[in-house]
Amino acid sequence: MLQVEITERKPDGQEIKRYTTKKYRTMRGIERLYKSYQNYYSDPRYTVAIVGEPEPRRRQDNSAAIGQAHVGDIFHCMWGYDMIINDFYEVVSVSKTGKSVITRKIATHVDGDPYSPAGGAQARPMLTGDRFIGKPERHPLQAYGKSIYIRINSFSTATLMEPEDYLQDYTEDHLD
Repeated sequence: MLQVEITERKPDGQEIKRYTTKKYRTMRGIERLYKSYQNYYSDPRYTVAIVGEPEPRRRQDNSAAIGQAHVGDIFHCMWGYDMIINDFYEVVSVSKTGKSVITRKIATHVDGDPYSPAGGAQARPMLTGDRFIGKPERHPLQAYGKSIYIRINSFSTATLMEPEDYLQDYTEDHLD
């Protein structure tokens, strides 16, 4: 763990060392604190230094997700700022190791008007016919607790649905 050390040299030659209470795992985290202490303790009798060793980066353990998705499974993504939009993705291929899947976005069947001020519409994935929209995309499988999910982009994830949830309605509201 890394922390900032402030050494004060007294006129009698004595050195007093103080350490920050907050500790950091990486240099990236501690740099701003270090610079602020350098500015605050700019007097020559003070020395500011970073002490300790950074910890190695921890990789997320996704072993629980390996082999959990199969061709035909559907992932559900609900997103939107001040609105509710549902996207569904069907697994069209699984890697040999089971660590990643190739998905395609599927069309959504909407009952009602998602722009109605009286309330949102009900959406569910289209399960038959010409349902695919968009290009195939590869996603690594990830696990959080008992949930299996894929990251769609920087701000949204899609969770693996249970087969009994395929016919369930999801609220869709495009008004913001």
